[in-house]
Amino acid sequence: MSISRIAVVGAGLMGHGIAQLFAQAGLVVHLTDANSQILAKAMGQIQRNLQTSVDLGHLDAARAAETLTRIHITEEMADTVGAAEFIVEAVYEEMSVKHEVLHAIEANCPAHAVIASNSSSFRVSEMGSVLSNRSRFLGTHFWNPPHLIPVVEVTCGPETSADCIETTRSLLTSVGKKPALVRKDVAGFIGNRLQHALRREAIALAAAEVATPEDIDLIARFSFGLRMPLIGPLETVDLAGLDLTLAIQRYLLPDLNRDTEPSPLVIEKVERGELGAKSGQGFFTWTEEKHQDAIRRRDSALLGLLEWLRSQGYDV
Repeated sequence: MSISRIAVVGAGLMGHGIAQLFAQAGLVVHLTDANSQILAKAMGQIQRNLQTSVDLGHLDAARAAETLTRIHITEEMADTVGAAEFIVEAVYEEMSVKHEVLHAIEANCPAHAVIASNSSSFRVSEMGSVLSNRSRFLGTHFWNPPHLIPVVEVTCGPETSADCIETTRSLLTSVGKKPALVRKDVAGFIGNRLQHALRREAIALAAAEVATPEDIDLIARFSFGLRMPLIGPLETVDLAGLDLTLAIQRYLLPDLNRDTEPSPLVIEKVERGELGAKSGQGFFTWTEEKHQDAIRRRDSALLGLLEWLRSQGYDV
């Protein structure tokens, strides 16, 4: 199925970037959010993203301006999804919210439209339980910032059709993404299972005051993290030798954090309102200027890194 009209439901952290991605690729996008304040800010955030690319020479000003004309802000769900051929749900990560929104999408969209969720953790089968036609439902887990990170995890439920999967993979490929198929319906998919294993250990080390948050991040960024774009964890195991991995695991694994509940430190911080950059305090202290500067530095570096990787023959 050829796709030309996209709907994105949820304009927050991920949704506005997903809308930008499709519009930048030449597709018409309708974007909505139940929170009028978030919706009002979405175009400004998209404009800032585009301007960063223009300033760094990765996008010309005319194409940036054209991208903005393809994004239509709509306040009503029916107006957003009513003529869409591909719909991305990108609302808050709460199962009851997902169920409510997905039910509303199905009630208002065309019968042939693909419905995708940008959930970062929920199983497709659990989210899709409220839908009457689950064959056209699947997950498309974009990574932040979605207009820059190449990989999208395509996650399927037991009733997702082969046509739905192929349509989704073809669409993502056509807009410059690298769709990676997750073959089993597991919580957290691949990326977040890996990422949260790392975060669990990092938070435990910080809580035990083994090192400061600054030094924990420094070690992660500029040791194994520095080589991650170039070589993955399993390829690294092969290069080092599985015998070495076995020896290290026998000694180290019993000492690693194995909590099955959220860290008490994180719970305490959330209860104190220390939510990170959005509240001004988390593991670090944040001002709005520092927050925006971190995003600009991240996105500028990502654009440069992707350009370099492609120049070296990496398929990203």
